[in-house]
Amino acid sequence: MLRIFCFVISWCLIAFAQPDLSGFVSILGAACGYGFFWYSLEPLKKPSLPLRTLFVSCFFWIFTIEGIHFSWMLSDQYIGKLIYLVWLTLITILSVLFSGFSCLLVAIVRQKRTAFLWSLPGVWVAIEMLRFYGIFSGMSFDYLGWPMTASAYGRQFGGFLGWAGQSFAVIAVNMSFYCLLLKKPHAKMLWVLTLLLPYTFGAIHYEYLKHAFQQDKRALRVAVVQPAHPPIRPKLKSPIVVWEQLLQLVSPIQQPIDLLIFPEVVVPFGKHRQVYPYESCAHLLSSFAPLPEGKAFLSNSDCATALSQHFQCPVIIGLERWVKKENVLYWYNSAEVISHKGISVGYDKRILVPGGEYIPGGKFGSLICRQLFPKYALGCKRLPGRRSGVVQVRGLPRIGITICYEETFGYRLQSYKRQGAELLVNLTNDGWYPESRLPKVHFLHGMLRNQEFGMPCVRACQTGVTAAVDSLGRILKILPYDTRETKAPSGVLETSLPLFNYKTLYGYCGDYPMILIAFCAVSYLGGGFLGYRLLAKKEIR
Repeated sequence: MLRIFCFVISWCLIAFAQPDLSGFVSILGAACGYGFFWYSLEPLKKPSLPLRTLFVSCFFWIFTIEGIHFSWMLSDQYIGKLIYLVWLTLITILSVLFSGFSCLLVAIVRQKRTAFLWSLPGVWVAIEMLRFYGIFSGMSFDYLGWPMTASAYGRQFGGFLGWAGQSFAVIAVNMSFYCLLLKKPHAKMLWVLTLLLPYTFGAIHYEYLKHAFQQDKRALRVAVVQPAHPPIRPKLKSPIVVWEQLLQLVSPIQQPIDLLIFPEVVVPFGKHRQVYPYESCAHLLSSFAPLPEGKAFLSNSDCATALSQHFQCPVIIGLERWVKKENVLYWYNSAEVISHKGISVGYDKRILVPGGEYIPGGKFGSLICRQLFPKYALGCKRLPGRRSGVVQVRGLPRIGITICYEETFGYRLQSYKRQGAELLVNLTNDGWYPESRLPKVHFLHGMLRNQEFGMPCVRACQTGVTAAVDSLGRILKILPYDTRETKAPSGVLETSLPLFNYKTLYGYCGDYPMILIAFCAVSYLGGGFLGYRLLAKKEIR
């Protein structure tokens, strides 16, 4: 009966240990949820389950939980029914990894190899790195330590060891709690210590920084546009209609501002393609700035330059970029920083979305897609960018730009800190998964970079979370976003963003300390098991 209770209570705790669902359940689940589950697999009193039954039970438990955690993927209005197969594949892979780890833990407990037990947090980090670095472009959502970030102190701990340190801590805490349930000596003290230590480090650092924050008076006045356009729009009567809607949004902006930001691919036709009739643009932009003479048609660059001249500040805008090489047309998802003189500095997205921006498996994957799923085959070759994401604009701090879910990969953004970035700007569009949890899930994963690197961030989104967040992870201003109950309205976020920056261990070292810990843990466990087997063979002889 106790095993069933632990199984059920652990499922409830971990299934809803999501910061977007419940902060309290997230913290509680991170403290004891997995410990209850492992106790249900291997309790103090026997009988023990056969290994196969153990794996199946574990797989069922985590498979149903991962299904809830990634339920936002099942919004198929724009993505299509193939997303169900992608969802099933993803949660199956994640479930197999966790089930294998749990069976390893139980096997060590059964053999009473306590010395090996404490290598397991590092082993889990090594396993989780497979998903961060190895599953397609990397799966950064819903890592095991994410529930810790429901607390400001838990998020601040990420400034020391990043996402991997948070996952390490959650595994260590729950193993200690499991040992407490097994009535192991010193387990209670160990559980309290592993539970409080990460939050204590985070709390001390956070409270110290709050005091230092007050001494820095620098701020940036930003205006962030949320057009709230759906991903697939009805056929336009005229190309200029998109700019007409955007200009209606920006015209009430209170001046002066230092930076005007638009979301990912906010207008079609790329940067330089001249598709907008001059007369139509002159009618719309006459109250903003003079337009270049001698052109029959204007481009997105011309329109953005006019806005930059009007507001006397740079404009960051998400655009497509097309490049023809050897008779092959390549597509880049880009961000352009355009000054009032028309000078542009660009960045191309580096981490592409599997399926949406590239087909995994190279030529073989593309062939299979064309044969079995022709509807989802991509019309042109899409490439990851190589241009630096850190841009320097006169009169502004260095800006680190990310597009879409790039902001959720801490190790990718470490180079931004080294290059002197003081502000993160993310351009995104979560509208591909309407009426789902994705906007908030994406936002909460992205804002972790603030405290990992000690930088504020601004997010510009079509229908997701458009927000300004300071370097301590405090939300300064946020626009309404798309949920199951409400549609995101169009609007402009205007705020003064404090530029307080600080150095962090994670910003300096990145994932390398945890990679070293993971390597040592795997080596110790592997070497220990090998030595144990060799010793057993000698005894048999």
